[in-house]
Amino acid sequence: MLRRSRCTRVLWGLAVLLAGCAPTAQTLGGPHPEPDRPAVEVPPEPADSQKPTPNLPPLSREPAVPPALALARGWMPLGPTGVPAFLTAHPSWDGRGVLIAILDSGVDPGVPGLDSTSTGRPKLLDLRDFSGEGRVALSPLAPQGDTVDIAGRRLAGFGRVRAVAAGPWFGGVLYERALGEPPASDVNENGLDTDSLIVVVGHAPDGWLLFADTEGDGSLANERPIHDYLVARETFGWHRPGAPPPLTLGVNFDSASVGSAPSLTLVFDTDAHGTHVAGIAAGHRIGGAPGLDGVAPGAQLLGLKIARNDFGGLTTTGSVLAALGYAIRFAAGRRQPLVVNLSFGVGNEREGAARLDALLDSVLRGHPEVVFVTSAGNDGPGLSTMGFPGSMHRAITVGATQPAAFFAPPQRAPRPAVDPLLFFSSRGGELAKPDVVAPGTAYSTVPRWNLGEEFKTGTSMAAPHVAGLAALLLSAAIAEHRAVTAEDFRRALRGGARAVPGAGILDAGSGEPEVNAAWRILQSPSPSADYDVELAERPGATAAFAVGAGDSLIHFQLRRLRGTGPLDVTLSSDVAWLAPPARLRLDSAEQTVTLVQHPPRTVPGTFTGVVRATAPGVEGPLFYLVSSTVIPDAEIVAPVRVKVQLARGVERRVIFAADSGRPFRVRMATAAAADHLIAALHQPGGAPVFGDNGIPGGADSAAAVYDVDGRDARPGLYQAVAVAPPEAGATALVSIDHSPVAVRLDARGPDSLTMVVSALADSALSGRFRAGILGGEQRRAIGGVGGADVRVPFRLPSWARHLVVDLELDPAQWPRFTDFGLSAVDGVGRILGKAPANYAHARLMADLPVRPGDTTAVIVLAPGFAEPGSMEAWSGRVTIRLQADRPVVLEAREGDEFHLAGKRSVSFHAGFAELPWMLPEEFAPLVLLLAESGGMTWTWELPVQRRPLARP
Repeated sequence: MLRRSRCTRVLWGLAVLLAGCAPTAQTLGGPHPEPDRPAVEVPPEPADSQKPTPNLPPLSREPAVPPALALARGWMPLGPTGVPAFLTAHPSWDGRGVLIAILDSGVDPGVPGLDSTSTGRPKLLDLRDFSGEGRVALSPLAPQGDTVDIAGRRLAGFGRVRAVAAGPWFGGVLYERALGEPPASDVNENGLDTDSLIVVVGHAPDGWLLFADTEGDGSLANERPIHDYLVARETFGWHRPGAPPPLTLGVNFDSASVGSAPSLTLVFDTDAHGTHVAGIAAGHRIGGAPGLDGVAPGAQLLGLKIARNDFGGLTTTGSVLAALGYAIRFAAGRRQPLVVNLSFGVGNEREGAARLDALLDSVLRGHPEVVFVTSAGNDGPGLSTMGFPGSMHRAITVGATQPAAFFAPPQRAPRPAVDPLLFFSSRGGELAKPDVVAPGTAYSTVPRWNLGEEFKTGTSMAAPHVAGLAALLLSAAIAEHRAVTAEDFRRALRGGARAVPGAGILDAGSGEPEVNAAWRILQSPSPSADYDVELAERPGATAAFAVGAGDSLIHFQLRRLRGTGPLDVTLSSDVAWLAPPARLRLDSAEQTVTLVQHPPRTVPGTFTGVVRATAPGVEGPLFYLVSSTVIPDAEIVAPVRVKVQLARGVERRVIFAADSGRPFRVRMATAAAADHLIAALHQPGGAPVFGDNGIPGGADSAAAVYDVDGRDARPGLYQAVAVAPPEAGATALVSIDHSPVAVRLDARGPDSLTMVVSALADSALSGRFRAGILGGEQRRAIGGVGGADVRVPFRLPSWARHLVVDLELDPAQWPRFTDFGLSAVDGVGRILGKAPANYAHARLMADLPVRPGDTTAVIVLAPGFAEPGSMEAWSGRVTIRLQADRPVVLEAREGDEFHLAGKRSVSFHAGFAELPWMLPEEFAPLVLLLAESGGMTWTWELPVQRRPLARP
């Protein structure tokens, strides 16, 4: 998805301080109620007389555009990979006979396009929930005649249950509020997200059955019994009278002896991500439109839910491994070839170290026939942004291109033969990934509650496109009676790919696959052996990556995966400065290959060389040896000025140094008013800066600007990346400036501050200094065991209008997780904000609604571990910042100007005996410091360690 990146939460305070305005005192409103239960517990449904007025917007029931128009415009972009031509030539090779497992947020089985295959067979063979989100606790029922009481609610029509299901009977409740945010959580579409939805379970001769009052009329008399989805592919959904359900649900029962309650799980997609992915891979007649198909309309699907969607699509402990194991067993039981799609990932803190990668690779090593496709991630365009499990060895990792059908008009040049990269597609560095790229924007299937959002963009959309290509090729291999492995498919897709102009192997892998070319490669002889590649000096890394231009020897370790005999290969380099041995005999299980590297020495940039290994009679490279050298534009903290002409869709990375605690500004502009670019900024190590990453930029005042606060500045090499749009090129002007001063904040007594401004250079400088109180800050140590949620309650005062929460985990712990949720909820469980952690340091920013009085809120931390059943301990820290609507301006006794000789300092003193609002206990005042010099403003957002007096 498109992402802007800027630390916006201090901008409103910055404007006030620069204007020198004083705040207006606020009156505290209301008492300070303490909830008598955890803040995220869902309250009981109000009695009918107490139900709140519906407060949710009406549900849109119309698609963004009619499906027939989407077909006519090519918005399911199959042409770039040659799918239409392949199916025209081979109409029966459309994925039939192949099973694609969608490991995701769930798949909605009620969506037109996911009901049948191109041959009329059932599209969805099973739905399973491995996340635990849909689990419903059951309690015994004691019906009285034709009625039964469940959780304080009375239902009539129980005779319907008695007629088909013997007792004992059990009842349970699905709480809408526990499902996250509306409209997805408004399961019965009545305008509320506070309903308690009742289910009844009984046992029939053919298994357990579920009944629900789907029409909301208080009776079960007209309701259908629902079996486990695997038994009868039955579904249900709550809805308004005469309307279809906004969300279609399946049922999972775990076996239990008659007389004891089964384990009941409802399967649904309240995120829409998995449903959209499924349509790209294998949809047929999407939206009911003939001809609007996904890549492999003949394939069948497994919808395996691995993520709880309440706090942002979070995988839960062991869910990925459990789902993969189920898919492999299911496919084996039906003797169907299996393709697995996992459009999921989080950022690597250390490439190649993720525990999930090792576990998945181990499973796939025992099942070499299973094709595993995963997305690269959306953290680009910086280098070293490839997430896991995209970093695993045995996956086909897919980056994203922007299909020409979605180019913005007007076009100033002919459309390219190969689509350009989407700027945010994650890149390699110490990983020789992605493998290939594919269309990353598509019109596809969504649940009814998500109608109007059929267009989605990301590497999540590119991965199922390639999974569909694998299904087409598998279908062809079945028809031609060819035995192929997952490595054969990877070799064929890479070998038949077309290079993306202006993108190297770390950006786009081998390029965009072409299915006919891939099939020709699969028809040729397979190599007698397959190999894993790792950097000998850095286990886990699959590519060499260094800063600096020194000559060196690069050692790669080859591990044989299949085959026993010797294999002679030819090694060829695509650059003169990376020299391999010309020929190599591979005759052992492990072998080292040494490359001689003489990289360029003077011109800043990233230089990547690729060595390809080929064998006689085998089409396509067997493996790749990749080495990169980065020459920074500035290896020390210094101003940077770069002017560069960018071809369309191409980027220029400017690598520069920064210091801890020293603010800096990055400005990226175009030279011409008619040109545009996208600007991104990446921290040392590759992680995007906090906030949305990817700011549109233009000329002059329309430039993209990143002002990095002193609090967030880290030591090391940053990447500023300017990307030309896919429609046209641009001349980019990149400038980087660092604060000429450092600032220190000291508390002097309960109501006085000393602020010291120091010149960092030898030359004299002048400027102005401002300070103000933004609100308050609290830091807490946190920790837990296993995948259980951890809740951190805090007082939320009525004056707070903005909430910022930082999560800091030990980067060494990060490879053990698959996810880590960071959310804030109010006293009744309503979500205030959520920001699932993509790295060991995450930030949540939320604007708070107006409240009549103080209350209690909770930070919810939701870890997910790779190991099933893990009870590993973890620890970290959360920092909670509460910010008022306007800052309290501090007047320094020395005025606001400073004049400093080189390396000298000046002190400013200010007092504040009273604040217009009271800080909660354990919160220190949060101060915003500003220094203006040379036409630029630098900021530091810092807490006061001594708490001053506050107005009672």
